[in-house]
Amino acid sequence: MRGWKGAVGAAGLALLLAGCGGEASDPKPGTVAQPGTEAGAQPKAGTELLGKDTGIRYDKSQVPTVGNMTCDRKRGSIRYGLSARKDESLPEHTGEKDSEDYVCHGPDRIGLAVGGRTVTAPHIAAEYDLYGAVPDPLKTVRTVYSRSLAEDDERTLVGEAETVTTTTAAITCQKNVWETFPMTTCLWANHGAVGAVDFFPPAGRHPEIAEAVSRTKELISTGLVESPR
Repeated sequence: MRGWKGAVGAAGLALLLAGCGGEASDPKPGTVAQPGTEAGAQPKAGTELLGKDTGIRYDKSQVPTVGNMTCDRKRGSIRYGLSARKDESLPEHTGEKDSEDYVCHGPDRIGLAVGGRTVTAPHIAAEYDLYGAVPDPLKTVRTVYSRSLAEDDERTLVGEAETVTTTTAAITCQKNVWETFPMTTCLWANHGAVGAVDFFPPAGRHPEIAEAVSRTKELISTGLVESPR
């Protein structure tokens, strides 16, 4: 897993993130959603049934559109957010760049206290990884969750993961804490792409999972450019 990275060293990144949004509540380890039977492995009751592969694939990703936010391609040397660990079992993407990162800022900026000064963080950091095909998005999102978030020893899971499905995608979201930084993270997969989305705390607390799911749906629907058939 790539995780947080940048031109500065690990100590610098720890300093960058340490003061965000006040103190988090005491985290408790969450339930790890491994492929199979654990909590979070099956979609939440009442969600849409994941449909069959329609054959839609993607040439590339693009800057997504998210309500009340301004989004742009990630720039600079520091990568915000969790990376979805690549699934080497899936067919490779053969078009343009297969992986891209974007950030979205809301009207009220999120400030991280860093050594007596404030560093602005995005509200959302989103990664898109394209594949030639993702035969089973629900299975893939379970696997990516277990390898990218549940196995990240720098994050403490809070509560249980929640998985929802739409007719085209599977989404698993989990509250977690990095250092003292309360995050909500969603991992998603459809039949042509996999993504990771980190939601930063706008008020020093975890963004709610229901809102994170809604935002993730926007990111999926607006951030991918379909290949011509």
